[in-house]
Amino acid sequence: MSLFFKAHGTPSIGLLFMRVVVGSYTLILGIMQARNIESYINKVKALSVFSENTAFIIGFVTPFLLIIFGSLYIMGFFTPVASLVLALISVVKIFSRGLFPTEGIPFNKDIIFFVCFVLTFFSGAGRLSFDILLDRKKKKVKEEEKAAIVTAEVVSVKPDEIKTEEKKEKNP
Repeated sequence: MSLFFKAHGTPSIGLLFMRVVVGSYTLILGIMQARNIESYINKVKALSVFSENTAFIIGFVTPFLLIIFGSLYIMGFFTPVASLVLALISVVKIFSRGLFPTEGIPFNKDIIFFVCFVLTFFSGAGRLSFDILLDRKKKKVKEEEKAAIVTAEVVSVKPDEIKTEEKKEKNP
């Protein structure tokens, strides 16, 4: 029964599953758009949300951003940066398509992706990621800094204080 009522534990498996599913969708979408980049650029221009030059730039750059940051998101490498970039792309898609893009669809699917990206932006990638390796290096540096501070405090004791303590030890 503890499987059904698990309120404790680590969310790392859930975060990994979410990163793999959402990141794979993002990666595959970027690959599909990059395969036929002219068609995608024309789709962005057809939305008539941006000027023609801006639409061209967005249409050209977006597939490659999706490929690069989708891959980083899956691996859990630089997750906050990848999440932020992918969340911004999702916001642009939501803005350009609207909350209710076509009839019969309850809402824009990019809202779900946006929520996933914001979640990993704030929570991190979890223990099953490459970000954990970077965190371990940071912890080592912090521990070394603390050791250096303690050493500096010991060294910074005044010579008069040492002589006073020696006298107290000799004269109990």
